[in-house]
Amino acid sequence: MTIDRSVPPERLERFRRRIASNAAGWLGFIRQRGSDVAGLELEFANLTKSVSQALLEPLAFVAGLDLVVALWPFVELRGYWLGWERVLQEALVVCRSLDRPAVEAQLLDQLGDLARIVGDSRSALAWQEQSLTINRRLDDPANVGRVLDHLSLQHLALGDHPAAERCSREAVDLFAQTGNQANLAAALNNRGLICQQGGQWELAIQHHADAAALYEALGNRRGQAKAIHNQGEAYRHLRRPDDAEACFRQAVAMLADAGDEINAARSRVILGVALHGKGQTEQALAMHREVEPLFRRLSDRPWLARVVNNQGVFLATLGRTAEAAQAYEEAVELHLINADRALAASSLLNWAELLLDHGQAAEARTRLEQAQELLSALPSPPAWVVRTYETLTRRLAGAAQTG
Repeated sequence: MTIDRSVPPERLERFRRRIASNAAGWLGFIRQRGSDVAGLELEFANLTKSVSQALLEPLAFVAGLDLVVALWPFVELRGYWLGWERVLQEALVVCRSLDRPAVEAQLLDQLGDLARIVGDSRSALAWQEQSLTINRRLDDPANVGRVLDHLSLQHLALGDHPAAERCSREAVDLFAQTGNQANLAAALNNRGLICQQGGQWELAIQHHADAAALYEALGNRRGQAKAIHNQGEAYRHLRRPDDAEACFRQAVAMLADAGDEINAARSRVILGVALHGKGQTEQALAMHREVEPLFRRLSDRPWLARVVNNQGVFLATLGRTAEAAQAYEEAVELHLINADRALAASSLLNWAELLLDHGQAAEARTRLEQAQELLSALPSPPAWVVRTYETLTRRLAGAAQTG
Protein backbone atom coordinates (compact mmCIF):
# COMPACT_ATOMS: atom_id res chain seq x y z
CA MET A 1 0.00 0.00 0.00
CA THR A 2 1.34 3.43 -0.90
CA ILE A 3 0.97 6.22 1.66
CA ASP A 4 0.32 9.69 0.30
CA ARG A 5 2.82 11.92 2.08
CA SER A 6 2.04 15.09 0.15
CA VAL A 7 1.26 18.22 2.13
CA PRO A 8 -2.00 20.03 1.32
CA PRO A 9 -1.28 23.33 -0.45
CA GLU A 10 -3.10 25.40 2.17
CA ARG A 11 -1.06 23.81 4.97
CA LEU A 12 2.18 24.42 3.08
CA GLU A 13 1.20 28.05 2.54
CA ARG A 14 0.53 28.50 6.29
CA PHE A 15 3.93 26.99 7.06
CA ARG A 16 5.66 29.33 4.62
CA ARG A 17 3.91 32.36 6.07
CA ARG A 18 4.82 31.25 9.58
CA ILE A 19 8.52 31.19 8.60
CA ALA A 20 8.24 34.72 7.25
CA SER A 21 6.35 35.88 10.34
CA ASN A 22 8.94 34.31 12.67
CA ALA A 23 11.81 36.02 10.87
CA ALA A 24 10.04 39.37 11.05
CA GLY A 25 9.29 38.81 14.74
CA TRP A 26 12.90 38.01 15.57
CA LEU A 27 14.01 41.06 13.61
CA GLY A 28 11.79 43.22 15.79
CA PHE A 29 13.20 41.49 18.88
CA ILE A 30 16.77 42.39 17.87
CA ARG A 31 15.89 45.98 17.05
CA GLN A 32 14.27 46.40 20.46
CA ARG A 33 16.84 44.46 22.50
CA GLY A 34 20.03 44.67 20.46
CA SER A 35 22.04 45.79 23.49
CA ASP A 36 20.74 42.92 25.64
CA VAL A 37 23.64 40.54 25.13
CA ALA A 38 22.37 38.02 27.68
CA GLY A 39 18.94 37.95 26.04
CA LEU A 40 20.41 37.44 22.56
CA GLU A 41 22.71 34.72 23.89
CA LEU A 42 19.72 32.91 25.39
CA GLU A 43 17.81 33.04 22.11
CA PHE A 44 20.72 32.62 19.69
CA ALA A 45 19.83 29.01 18.78
CA ASN A 46 16.28 30.09 17.91
CA LEU A 47 17.59 33.10 15.99
CA THR A 48 19.96 31.01 13.88
CA LYS A 49 17.19 28.48 13.21
CA SER A 50 14.92 31.28 12.02
CA VAL A 51 17.71 32.62 9.78
CA SER A 52 18.31 29.19 8.23
CA GLN A 53 14.61 28.74 7.47
CA ALA A 54 14.16 32.29 6.17
CA LEU A 55 17.02 31.96 3.68
CA LEU A 56 15.26 28.93 2.17
CA GLU A 57 11.79 30.47 1.93
CA PRO A 58 11.15 33.17 -0.70
CA LEU A 59 8.33 34.71 1.37
CA ALA A 60 10.87 35.28 4.17
CA PHE A 61 13.88 36.37 2.12
CA VAL A 62 13.64 40.09 2.90
CA ALA A 63 13.15 39.64 6.65
CA GLY A 64 15.80 36.90 6.71
CA LEU A 65 18.40 39.12 5.07
CA ASP A 66 17.67 41.99 7.47
CA LEU A 67 17.91 39.51 10.35
CA VAL A 68 21.36 38.33 9.21
CA VAL A 69 22.64 41.91 8.95
CA ALA A 70 21.17 42.87 12.34
CA LEU A 71 22.79 39.89 14.09
CA TRP A 72 26.36 40.68 13.02
CA PRO A 73 27.26 42.99 15.97
CA PHE A 74 26.26 40.23 18.41
CA VAL A 75 28.06 37.52 16.42
CA GLU A 76 31.21 39.68 16.29
CA LEU A 77 31.05 40.42 20.03
CA ARG A 78 30.55 36.81 21.12
CA GLY A 79 33.04 35.22 18.71
CA TYR A 80 30.63 33.09 16.66
CA TRP A 81 32.64 33.86 13.54
CA LEU A 82 33.38 30.52 11.95
CA GLY A 83 29.80 29.27 11.88
CA TRP A 84 28.53 32.65 10.71
CA GLU A 85 30.66 32.77 7.57
CA ARG A 86 28.41 30.18 5.90
CA VAL A 87 25.33 32.18 6.93
CA LEU A 88 26.72 35.35 5.35
CA GLN A 89 27.66 33.51 2.17
CA GLU A 90 24.16 32.01 1.86
CA ALA A 91 22.58 35.40 2.58
CA LEU A 92 24.72 36.98 -0.14
CA VAL A 93 23.43 34.51 -2.74
CA VAL A 94 19.83 35.20 -1.74
CA CYS A 95 20.43 38.95 -1.70
CA ARG A 96 21.83 38.95 -5.21
CA SER A 97 18.79 37.07 -6.45
CA LEU A 98 16.59 39.89 -5.11
CA ASP A 99 18.75 42.76 -6.39
CA ARG A 100 19.05 44.59 -3.05
CA PRO A 101 22.38 46.40 -3.50
CA ALA A 102 22.38 48.28 -0.17
CA VAL A 103 21.95 45.02 1.78
CA GLU A 104 24.47 43.29 -0.49
CA ALA A 105 27.02 45.99 0.40
CA GLN A 106 26.37 45.41 4.11
CA LEU A 107 26.81 41.65 3.77
CA LEU A 108 30.05 42.09 1.82
CA ASP A 109 31.36 44.46 4.47
CA GLN A 110 30.48 42.00 7.22
CA LEU A 111 32.17 39.15 5.34
CA GLY A 112 35.25 41.37 5.15
CA ASP A 113 35.18 42.13 8.85
CA LEU A 114 34.81 38.43 9.65
CA ALA A 115 37.74 37.53 7.38
CA ARG A 116 39.91 40.20 9.04
CA ILE A 117 39.11 38.91 12.52
CA VAL A 118 40.22 35.36 11.69
CA GLY A 119 43.38 36.60 9.94
CA ASP A 120 42.47 36.46 6.24
CA SER A 121 43.10 40.09 5.28
CA ARG A 122 43.42 39.33 1.56
CA SER A 123 39.87 37.95 1.41
CA ALA A 124 38.72 40.78 3.66
CA LEU A 125 40.17 43.30 1.22
CA ALA A 126 38.38 41.67 -1.71
CA TRP A 127 35.00 41.53 0.05
CA GLN A 128 35.16 45.13 1.22
CA GLU A 129 36.39 46.52 -2.08
CA GLN A 130 33.22 45.05 -3.60
CA SER A 131 31.19 46.69 -0.85
CA LEU A 132 32.89 50.03 -1.46
CA THR A 133 32.11 49.88 -5.19
CA ILE A 134 28.41 49.34 -4.49
CA ASN A 135 28.23 52.07 -1.85
CA ARG A 136 29.95 54.56 -4.16
CA ARG A 137 27.47 53.67 -6.89
CA LEU A 138 24.60 54.21 -4.44
CA ASP A 139 26.15 57.56 -3.43
CA ASP A 140 25.92 56.62 0.25
CA PRO A 141 28.54 58.75 2.10
CA ALA A 142 27.99 57.14 5.51
CA ASN A 143 28.52 53.60 4.25
CA VAL A 144 31.33 54.65 1.92
CA GLY A 145 33.12 56.08 4.94
CA ARG A 146 32.43 53.03 7.10
CA VAL A 147 33.81 50.62 4.49
CA LEU A 148 36.83 52.84 3.82
CA ASP A 149 37.56 52.79 7.54
CA HIS A 150 37.43 48.99 7.52
CA LEU A 151 39.59 48.83 4.39
CA SER A 152 42.25 50.92 6.12
CA LEU A 153 42.72 48.05 8.60
CA GLN A 154 43.03 45.46 5.81
CA HIS A 155 45.71 47.52 4.05
CA LEU A 156 47.47 48.01 7.39
CA ALA A 157 47.56 44.26 8.05
CA LEU A 158 48.91 43.65 4.54
CA GLY A 159 51.71 46.19 5.02
CA ASP A 160 50.42 48.84 2.60
CA HIS A 161 50.67 51.92 4.80
CA PRO A 162 50.00 54.49 2.03
CA ALA A 163 46.75 52.74 1.06
CA ALA A 164 45.72 52.52 4.72
CA GLU A 165 46.45 56.24 5.10
CA ARG A 166 44.38 57.17 2.03
CA CYS A 167 41.35 55.15 3.12
CA SER A 168 41.57 56.46 6.67
CA ARG A 169 41.81 60.11 5.66
CA GLU A 170 38.82 59.87 3.34
CA ALA A 171 36.75 58.07 5.99
CA VAL A 172 37.51 60.68 8.69
CA ASP A 173 36.70 63.51 6.28
CA LEU A 174 33.37 61.94 5.30
CA PHE A 175 32.30 61.40 8.91
CA ALA A 176 33.36 64.89 9.89
CA GLN A 177 31.27 66.30 7.03
CA THR A 178 28.18 64.22 7.81
CA GLY A 179 28.45 64.67 11.59
CA ASN A 180 28.29 60.93 12.27
CA GLN A 181 29.94 60.88 15.70
CA ALA A 182 29.87 57.11 16.26
CA ASN A 183 31.58 56.34 12.96
CA LEU A 184 33.96 59.27 13.44
CA ALA A 185 35.05 57.83 16.79
CA ALA A 186 35.80 54.46 15.17
CA ALA A 187 37.68 56.09 12.29
CA LEU A 188 39.80 58.25 14.62
CA ASN A 189 40.67 55.21 16.71
CA ASN A 190 41.75 53.27 13.61
CA ARG A 191 43.61 56.31 12.32
CA GLY A 192 45.62 56.19 15.52
CA LEU A 193 46.62 52.61 14.70
CA ILE A 194 47.86 53.75 11.29
CA CYS A 195 49.90 56.50 12.93
CA GLN A 196 51.37 53.93 15.30
CA GLN A 197 52.59 51.77 12.43
CA GLY A 198 54.12 54.88 10.88
CA GLY A 199 55.96 55.69 14.12
CA GLN A 200 53.87 58.83 14.79
CA TRP A 201 53.28 57.95 18.42
CA GLU A 202 52.21 61.32 19.82
CA LEU A 203 49.75 61.85 16.97
CA ALA A 204 48.43 58.35 17.54
CA ILE A 205 47.82 59.11 21.21
CA GLN A 206 45.88 62.24 20.27
CA HIS A 207 43.67 60.33 17.81
CA HIS A 208 42.97 57.62 20.39
CA ALA A 209 42.21 60.22 23.05
CA ASP A 210 39.81 62.04 20.72
CA ALA A 211 38.11 58.73 19.90
CA ALA A 212 37.83 57.82 23.59
CA ALA A 213 36.22 61.19 24.36
CA LEU A 214 33.67 60.74 21.56
CA TYR A 215 32.86 57.20 22.66
CA GLU A 216 32.41 58.38 26.25
CA ALA A 217 30.00 61.12 25.14
CA LEU A 218 28.04 58.51 23.20
CA GLY A 219 27.94 56.13 26.17
CA ASN A 220 29.85 53.44 24.25
CA ARG A 221 32.06 51.90 26.93
CA ARG A 222 33.37 49.14 24.66
CA GLY A 223 34.57 51.63 22.10
CA GLN A 224 36.02 53.86 24.79
CA ALA A 225 37.89 50.93 26.31
CA LYS A 226 39.38 49.91 22.95
CA ALA A 227 40.57 53.48 22.33
CA ILE A 228 42.13 53.58 25.82
CA HIS A 229 43.83 50.24 25.11
CA ASN A 230 45.32 51.67 21.92
CA GLN A 231 46.60 54.70 23.84
CA GLY A 232 48.39 52.22 26.08
CA GLU A 233 50.03 50.62 23.04
CA ALA A 234 51.45 53.99 22.02
CA TYR A 235 52.66 54.73 25.55
CA ARG A 236 54.38 51.35 25.63
CA HIS A 237 56.36 52.14 22.47
CA LEU A 238 57.25 55.56 23.92
CA ARG A 239 58.73 53.74 26.95
CA ARG A 240 56.14 55.12 29.36
CA PRO A 241 55.42 51.81 31.14
CA ASP A 242 53.32 53.17 34.00
CA ASP A 243 51.01 55.08 31.64
CA ALA A 244 50.75 52.01 29.40
CA GLU A 245 49.92 49.68 32.29
CA ALA A 246 47.27 52.08 33.60
CA CYS A 247 45.59 52.18 30.19
CA PHE A 248 45.60 48.41 29.79
CA ARG A 249 44.22 47.80 33.29
CA GLN A 250 41.46 50.36 32.71
CA ALA A 251 40.60 48.79 29.35
CA VAL A 252 40.45 45.27 30.84
CA ALA A 253 38.13 46.42 33.63
CA MET A 254 35.82 48.36 31.30
CA LEU A 255 35.60 45.57 28.72
CA ALA A 256 34.92 42.91 31.35
CA ASP A 257 32.22 45.14 32.84
CA ALA A 258 30.67 45.52 29.37
CA GLY A 259 30.63 41.73 28.87
CA ASP A 260 33.24 41.83 26.10
CA GLU A 261 35.26 38.74 26.99
CA ILE A 262 37.22 38.68 23.76
CA ASN A 263 38.54 42.24 23.78
CA ALA A 264 39.16 42.00 27.53
CA ALA A 265 41.40 39.00 26.77
CA ARG A 266 43.20 40.98 24.05
CA SER A 267 43.87 43.81 26.49
CA ARG A 268 45.17 41.28 29.01
CA VAL A 269 47.66 40.09 26.39
CA ILE A 270 49.17 43.55 26.02
CA LEU A 271 48.98 44.15 29.76
CA GLY A 272 51.16 41.03 30.04
CA VAL A 273 53.65 42.57 27.60
CA ALA A 274 53.75 45.72 29.73
CA LEU A 275 54.34 43.67 32.88
CA HIS A 276 57.19 41.82 31.15
CA GLY A 277 58.72 45.21 30.33
CA LYS A 278 58.68 45.96 34.06
CA GLY A 279 60.43 42.69 34.92
CA GLN A 280 57.32 40.68 35.85
CA THR A 281 57.92 37.99 33.25
CA GLU A 282 56.50 35.00 35.12
CA GLN A 283 53.24 36.88 35.64
CA ALA A 284 53.18 37.90 31.98
CA LEU A 285 53.67 34.29 30.85
CA ALA A 286 50.92 33.06 33.15
CA MET A 287 48.53 35.74 31.85
CA HIS A 288 49.19 34.71 28.24
CA ARG A 289 48.65 31.04 29.00
CA GLU A 290 45.34 31.86 30.65
CA VAL A 291 43.94 33.54 27.54
CA GLU A 292 45.54 31.31 24.87
CA PRO A 293 42.78 28.63 24.99
CA LEU A 294 40.12 31.27 24.22
CA PHE A 295 41.90 32.38 21.04
CA ARG A 296 42.45 28.78 19.95
CA ARG A 297 38.78 27.94 20.52
CA LEU A 298 37.61 30.96 18.54
CA SER A 299 40.24 30.51 15.79
CA ASP A 300 41.31 34.11 16.41
CA ARG A 301 44.58 33.51 14.56
CA PRO A 302 45.92 37.09 14.60
CA TRP A 303 45.76 37.30 18.37
CA LEU A 304 46.79 33.68 18.86
CA ALA A 305 49.91 34.42 16.80
CA ARG A 306 50.71 37.40 19.02
CA VAL A 307 50.17 35.35 22.16
CA VAL A 308 52.47 32.56 20.95
CA ASN A 309 55.17 35.02 19.84
CA ASN A 310 55.03 36.84 23.18
CA GLN A 311 55.38 33.56 25.05
CA GLY A 312 58.56 32.99 23.07
CA VAL A 313 59.90 36.33 24.33
CA PHE A 314 59.00 35.49 27.93
CA LEU A 315 60.43 31.97 27.73
CA ALA A 316 63.68 33.31 26.27
CA THR A 317 63.95 35.78 29.15
CA LEU A 318 63.38 32.95 31.61
CA GLY A 319 66.17 30.90 29.99
CA ARG A 320 63.84 28.27 28.52
CA THR A 321 65.53 28.39 25.13
CA ALA A 322 64.11 25.33 23.39
CA GLU A 323 60.53 26.27 24.32
CA ALA A 324 61.13 29.83 23.13
CA ALA A 325 62.40 28.65 19.73
CA GLN A 326 59.36 26.38 19.36
CA ALA A 327 57.04 29.29 20.19
CA TYR A 328 58.70 31.55 17.59
CA GLU A 329 58.43 28.84 14.94
CA GLU A 330 54.68 28.46 15.58
CA ALA A 331 54.20 32.24 15.63
CA VAL A 332 55.89 32.61 12.23
CA GLU A 333 53.66 29.89 10.80
CA LEU A 334 50.49 31.53 12.19
CA HIS A 335 51.46 34.99 10.93
CA LEU A 336 52.12 33.59 7.45
CA ILE A 337 48.76 31.82 7.41
CA ASN A 338 47.30 35.24 8.20
CA ALA A 339 49.35 36.78 5.35
CA ASP A 340 50.89 39.17 7.90
CA ARG A 341 54.44 39.32 6.58
CA ALA A 342 55.47 42.16 8.89
CA LEU A 343 54.67 40.27 12.10
CA ALA A 344 56.04 37.03 10.64
CA ALA A 345 59.29 38.89 10.05
CA SER A 346 59.18 40.23 13.60
CA SER A 347 58.86 36.71 15.02
CA LEU A 348 61.75 35.57 12.80
CA LEU A 349 63.84 38.43 14.17
CA ASN A 350 63.00 37.40 17.73
CA TRP A 351 64.12 33.90 16.83
CA ALA A 352 67.33 35.22 15.25
CA GLU A 353 68.10 37.21 18.40
CA LEU A 354 67.63 34.09 20.52
CA LEU A 355 70.03 32.18 18.27
CA LEU A 356 72.64 34.97 18.42
CA ASP A 357 72.35 35.02 22.21
CA HIS A 358 73.38 31.37 22.19
CA GLY A 359 76.18 31.61 19.63
CA GLN A 360 74.29 30.00 16.74
CA ALA A 361 75.28 32.55 14.09
CA ALA A 362 74.64 30.36 11.03
CA GLU A 363 71.06 29.61 12.03
CA ALA A 364 70.54 33.24 13.00
CA ARG A 365 71.64 34.29 9.51
CA THR A 366 69.02 31.98 7.98
CA ARG A 367 66.25 33.58 10.06
CA LEU A 368 67.47 37.08 9.16
CA GLU A 369 67.46 36.21 5.47
CA GLN A 370 63.91 34.87 5.78
CA ALA A 371 62.85 38.06 7.55
CA GLN A 372 64.50 40.23 4.91
CA GLU A 373 62.67 38.35 2.15
CA LEU A 374 59.32 39.01 3.84
CA LEU A 375 60.06 42.68 4.48
CA SER A 376 61.20 43.27 0.91
CA ALA A 377 57.81 42.00 -0.31
CA LEU A 378 55.98 44.76 1.61
CA PRO A 379 55.22 48.14 0.00
CA SER A 380 56.09 49.93 3.26
CA PRO A 381 57.36 47.67 6.06
CA PRO A 382 56.87 49.01 9.61
CA ALA A 383 59.80 51.18 10.69
CA TRP A 384 60.21 49.40 14.02
CA VAL A 385 60.60 46.00 12.32
CA VAL A 386 63.13 47.42 9.86
CA ARG A 387 65.14 48.94 12.72
CA THR A 388 65.19 45.61 14.54
CA TYR A 389 66.36 43.86 11.37
CA GLU A 390 69.16 46.39 10.85
CA THR A 391 70.28 46.11 14.49
CA LEU A 392 70.46 42.32 14.33
CA THR A 393 72.21 42.40 10.96
CA ARG A 394 74.93 44.60 12.44
CA ARG A 395 75.16 42.30 15.43
CA LEU A 396 75.56 39.27 13.16
CA ALA A 397 78.31 41.02 11.22
CA GLY A 398 80.09 41.86 14.47
CA ALA A 399 79.83 38.24 15.61
CA ALA A 400 81.34 37.08 12.30
CA GLN A 401 84.30 39.46 12.68
CA THR A 402 84.86 38.34 16.26
CA GLY A 403 84.68 34.71 15.22
